[in-house]
Amino acid sequence: MFLGINTHFIMKFDFEAGLQFAQDLGMKGMEVAAGGQFSKEYCDLDKLLADDGERQRWLDTFARYNLEVSSLSCHGSPLSPNEEIASAYRFQFRQACELMEKIGLERMTLVAGLPEAVEGETCPVWITQQTQEPNLSFWMDTLQWQWDQRLIPYWKEQAKIAADHGVTLCFEMQLADMLSNPVKLKRFHEEVGPVVACNFDISHMWAQGIDPITALRYLGELVQHVHLKDTYINDYVCRLQGMNNTTSSRQPEDRSWTFTQIGWGHDEATWREVITTLRFIGYDDILSLEMECEYMDVEEGLRKSAAFIKPIIFEQPVGAKYWEYAAYRGQQQFEDEGKA
Repeated sequence: MFLGINTHFIMKFDFEAGLQFAQDLGMKGMEVAAGGQFSKEYCDLDKLLADDGERQRWLDTFARYNLEVSSLSCHGSPLSPNEEIASAYRFQFRQACELMEKIGLERMTLVAGLPEAVEGETCPVWITQQTQEPNLSFWMDTLQWQWDQRLIPYWKEQAKIAADHGVTLCFEMQLADMLSNPVKLKRFHEEVGPVVACNFDISHMWAQGIDPITALRYLGELVQHVHLKDTYINDYVCRLQGMNNTTSSRQPEDRSWTFTQIGWGHDEATWREVITTLRFIGYDDILSLEMECEYMDVEEGLRKSAAFIKPIIFEQPVGAKYWEYAAYRGQQQFEDEGKA
């Protein structure tokens, strides 16, 4: 495993200053934001696709700081009922796939998105409840419509584009997204195909009351990318309002939960279990830092997160076991004594 960082969280720095910051933190991989209006500082898709020389200089700059481009991030609002937003995303998604094929990159991180509730509405709607009561069956009908008419057709089309470019789509299980939990993601994988994988962001598991160890074991080899950030659970507010508190994230002191830097929500023993479970399911790749804490400076939060997690990640692949060495030494000794 190796530490990396999502460039979305170092946008305060110019390109090379950001790479220097990442190198100073001990990062080895970069999850490069390729979609959205703030991405061009680190990945200008138009320029990189148009000019082979520009593309090579871009890659050489990362290499100069001993950083590997591990994935492209194309987070956005693909299922938005706003056609202007949705159209812009489709264009950037295709561009990102084209760039990834040109540079031999295989993993894109993204979200599935959230559509409207019925044709013609302008607001995305996240259905979180169902009921058997006949007069409230529209919840179930709405969710089924979103899945069958918007989610699956859209992503089957995009998945073909990705597969044609050799790209694996690593979907994040976010709140307010059609793929908010492991069961939905696995169902999505089964319906859309093997191009679908998981970008596991543990913070969204804690925010929904999902046990991350159970989720990792359930998903297994579908986990192809990992985000690292923590979730602080505010017990005082939870006891009063439950986990579905809708207070703004800009008021973390009044929320039931809030995203935070690693180690500020869950202790080292918990994180050790997470890292161990990743090893158990065969994951041995990038651990990409994020920083969405409202009550700490971004740079300080990233530094604290890196310092917390570095000592407990597995940096080496599993080698020969102690008993294999012991058996080898014992056999050597036996053979030497036989020759004496």
